[in-house]
Amino acid sequence: MSVFLSRSVRRSARASCLLLLLSGCVEQGSESETPSEEALKAAREHVLSVAPTPRFPSGAVLESAKGGRVVYLGADVDVSEVVPGQTFTVTHYFRVEKPLSEGWRQFVHIGTPDRRMHHNADHVPVGGKYPVHLWKEGEIIRDIQRIPLPSTFTADKLALFVGFFKKSERLAVKSGRQDGQNRVIALELPVKGGLTIPQRYKLQVRKLAAGQTLTIDGKLDEPAWQNAVSTGPFVGTMTGHTAEQATIVKLLWDDQNLYLAFQIEDTDIWGNLEKHDDKLWTQEAAEVFLDADGDGKSYVELQVSPRNVTFDSWLPGYRQNDNAWDSGMQTAVQVQGTVNQRDDQDKGWTVEMRVPMAAVKGRMEAMKGVPPQVGSEWRANFFRLDHPYGKPQVGSSWSPPMVGDFHALDKFGTLVFADSDGKVAPSAPAPAKAETPPPAAAPVAPATSPAPPAKGAGPHTLNPMLEQAMKGDDSPAQKPAPAATSATHPAPAAPKAAGAPKSK
Repeated sequence: MSVFLSRSVRRSARASCLLLLLSGCVEQGSESETPSEEALKAAREHVLSVAPTPRFPSGAVLESAKGGRVVYLGADVDVSEVVPGQTFTVTHYFRVEKPLSEGWRQFVHIGTPDRRMHHNADHVPVGGKYPVHLWKEGEIIRDIQRIPLPSTFTADKLALFVGFFKKSERLAVKSGRQDGQNRVIALELPVKGGLTIPQRYKLQVRKLAAGQTLTIDGKLDEPAWQNAVSTGPFVGTMTGHTAEQATIVKLLWDDQNLYLAFQIEDTDIWGNLEKHDDKLWTQEAAEVFLDADGDGKSYVELQVSPRNVTFDSWLPGYRQNDNAWDSGMQTAVQVQGTVNQRDDQDKGWTVEMRVPMAAVKGRMEAMKGVPPQVGSEWRANFFRLDHPYGKPQVGSSWSPPMVGDFHALDKFGTLVFADSDGKVAPSAPAPAKAETPPPAAAPVAPATSPAPPAKGAGPHTLNPMLEQAMKGDDSPAQKPAPAATSATHPAPAAPKAAGAPKSK
């Protein structure tokens, strides 16, 4: 099984554990054992008699359904800005109004204010000496925590989230600043050298002009592709830094199909999987995720390998893969180099895809925004998996999820469908010109056509185990050329029974 988190086997215990770690409600220490008398005695110095005046005051009230009630008074921090790769110290203050029952644990998360990055910093309070279930009514608890900030934390601002959980339940935040997920927003700090993460990536998709057609051969030599808008170089899925080997995607559309072109720089092209719907994500692949109606629930996932082996799946819900569904897409790959010859230097490969508009709906009869019109918007994301010889697998993307999960639908970018000239709304007609304007009439200002929308470009990121393999590189993507292979997967005549969920 691959160690690539977003592609790990969903039914394994290990995958379940990793997924819980990402959700941020897994205690890293243990509170099940009662501390020794010596530990409890040492903890007493952290039970204060007078409420402090913290640098970051809060006053958030957290309550359980059974009557437990704790107030998060606020926090002190030993720095004015945090530095990736270094440790900072936070001192939390809690007041116990009604003790919590057995099983409640404290969690601490670090991330960005918009929750696009996440790291788990859970710990047992007071250095493990004073678990939550032992807290007594009226106590004011001081909890000093040293938090190492990962070197891969590249955002410009850090937010600290605090709360309590028991299994899958979180203590409700009844008042005070929170994120809507029962996490108190304890503080925010600037990150030295951090980069601003764009809120949302947008990409214009131009319509083929009347009479234009595309041959799906992977060559990308039609004039329409030269005029198509590019995503710009992909970025690391966990860092947002430009990927070491460049990848870009361009899109076009007509009334029947969506067309995609990946241009991938790759010095070591390989892949030995040969069957449709094989686990392409464990090797090298180009990936497409489409959530056409933007509901954040149902979506399709499409993949192509350097050998033009394909994978397609419809997901009626998060990670609920339907293996039996067939997209009917047509694909072709051009390789500039040699596949599976690991001791030479390759240049790259291109992927060209024709995806029927009907396929974007999965098994649904109808879907909002499908087929699109000029001005329609879809949610989407694009990824590239690279596995150089002797090195760990790395992933890059258009819109970085900033978590180890390519299925993070809330991190998808937006496709904006435009006409062949790049306009997303019809031009306003010029007013009729009067042959003999009345002499007293005020001059009429000529109507102007709306300006074309800004062309978006962007990138994407990776799993924590692979973050260290991501490096910055601003070099442009290379456009490969030689041998082409092509595959067409006709749409099924009738719906097939859903298969077992795909392992990812």
